Amino acid sequence: INDWHTCAATARINASNPCSEYMFLDDTACNLASLNLMKFYDAERGFDVESFRHACEVVISAQEIIVDFASYPTPRIGENSFAYRPLGIGFANLGALLMARGLPYDSDGGRAWAGAITALMTGQAYRTSARIAEAMGPFDGYAPNADAMLRVMRKHRAAADEIDGDVVPEAVLSAAKQSWDDAI
Repeated sequence: INDWHTCAATARINASNPCSEYMFLDDTACNLASLNLMKFYDAERGFDVESFRHACEVVISAQEIIVDFASYPTPRIGENSFAYRPLGIGFANLGALLMARGLPYDSDGGRAWAGAITALMTGQAYRTSARIAEAMGPFDGYAPNADAMLRVMRKHRAAADEIDGDVVPEAVLSAAKQSWDDAI
C-alpha cells in the first residue's frame, strides 16, 4: 500500500477507513462519489468513452469545490482535508456491465475490463486534478510529495500497459493510457 502512496514524504499509510475504499494519511477524510457504469454502456454502441471521461471531469471538479465548503468531524481532519484535498471517485454496476458484455465476473476478460475502466477513471481524475492545480495552484502538501506523486502516476501508467488489449475495446484502453499520459 505504501509503495503506491502519493504523499509518502508526509507520513506513511497506517490503515484504511472502515469500508477499506480509502487509504491515506491519518486524520483525513475523502469526499467520495461513484459513477453508474451502465449509464455509459449501450449494447449496440458499446462503452461511451467520451461521456465517461467527461463525467469523471465533472465529478472531480465538483468534489474539488466541495472541499472548501464541507465540514469535517474533527478540526485535524478539516486541516488535513484542506491541505491535501483528498478526493475519491469510483463506480457502480461493474457486474452488470460485465454481464451485458457476456463476461464472467471472475474471468480474465472481466478483470481486463475492470482494469481498463479503473485506469480510465483514475487517470482522468488525476488529469482533471492536475488541470485544476495548474489554474489554482497545487494542494499545500504537494511540494514535498511531488516525487512520490509522479512515481505513483508512472506506476499507474505502466500498469495500464499490462491490461489485456485482446479483450477490452481499443477505444477504452487507449483512452485509459492517454489519460495517464496527460496526468503525468
